[in-house]
Amino acid sequence: MQQFFKKNIQLIAVSAGHFTNDFYVNLIPPILFAFSDSMGLTLTQQSMIAFVIITGASLFQPVVGYFLDKIGKSSYLIISLVWISFMMSITGLITNYYLLIIIAGLASVASSIYHPLGSSTAINLSRGSRGKSLSVFMTIGGFAATFTPIITIPIVSEFGLKYLTFLMIPGFLVAYFLKFAKIDKIKYRVTNDKKIKKKEISKNKVKYLSLLVCMSVIRVVLVRMMIVFGVQIMVMKGIGIIPAGIILSAHMFLSSVGTLSGGYLSDKFGERRIMIIFSILLFVIYSITIFSQGLLFVIGMILLGYTLNGPSTANITMAHNILPENINLGTGIMMGLSSTIAGVLILVFGKFSDIYGLMKMAQVIACLSLIPIFISLYISKKYDLVIVKPVLAR
Repeated sequence: MQQFFKKNIQLIAVSAGHFTNDFYVNLIPPILFAFSDSMGLTLTQQSMIAFVIITGASLFQPVVGYFLDKIGKSSYLIISLVWISFMMSITGLITNYYLLIIIAGLASVASSIYHPLGSSTAINLSRGSRGKSLSVFMTIGGFAATFTPIITIPIVSEFGLKYLTFLMIPGFLVAYFLKFAKIDKIKYRVTNDKKIKKKEISKNKVKYLSLLVCMSVIRVVLVRMMIVFGVQIMVMKGIGIIPAGIILSAHMFLSSVGTLSGGYLSDKFGERRIMIIFSILLFVIYSITIFSQGLLFVIGMILLGYTLNGPSTANITMAHNILPENINLGTGIMMGLSSTIAGVLILVFGKFSDIYGLMKMAQVIACLSLIPIFISLYISKKYDLVIVKPVLAR
């Protein structure tokens, strides 16, 4: 065990930082009720706070990723972690709505730095198993959203918002762990070859990146729909609130399993093949689930978590295959831009549900889940299992 830890300490450190980063990104939304009681916020104001955090953490990822490929330093991982830990923790001391918006928004921008830089670092620490390392990085970070409400809700309920300041301590400790693991000693080699740059922005690459983004957006929309509307859909299917919560927990657990196993499978069989298989499984399982009742519906809801997140690692590594000299940009596009577009679409589907009904919306999305199958079949094989040129030098 000691030998394993020593050998993989940098990957463990970067993944621990991802968990910590995502913990702080998810810190405020579960406790907006406490901010509402403190400042008398309306539901619209609470929604705006959540939207600013989500936007700050995702919208800027492609832009940040682009500049990280040019001037990126691994020390930015440590800086961004200290940044988000401090600024999110002091929100409990703020008593003005507009100041809260500013501080929370600026804090979330640190996540736009950590995600592309952290994922590219994890991949380059992989010693050849890119999908495996990236899936570990993503899976560990994904667990943060589960732990955040368990920790923050009892704190603010028992002691008040001001005690959130103590939560900056674990963030600082993890930042120190990254320093101890010498993450800041990893140096980037920046490529300035004009011919490579011209090739990277070719219409062909833009086309395939756009298709990957489209596939990722559909997947993220379904993921968020299950989290936001899943319990309500289950209630409409005759399932009680408590059992629905248990089913949703099982769904989210299998989402993490899907992310982890999908990375291993893409290393073994190739990104394109994994995306085809999971896209077909998604359409079949989602369609059967949404149009079924009883035990079949319950099993389908749980399995959906696995099929939704199974290709997430392959999506990102294939973007790296398309942009081998700009993998931070590729990560930013796949993780940031996709999440931003999906967030807007969720608002659209919410409005659709108000007009035509939640179940009708869920059934219409079954047609949407067909699209990833055609995209994965269309994507060129030449971008499958490409050996990405290392951008890190020890």
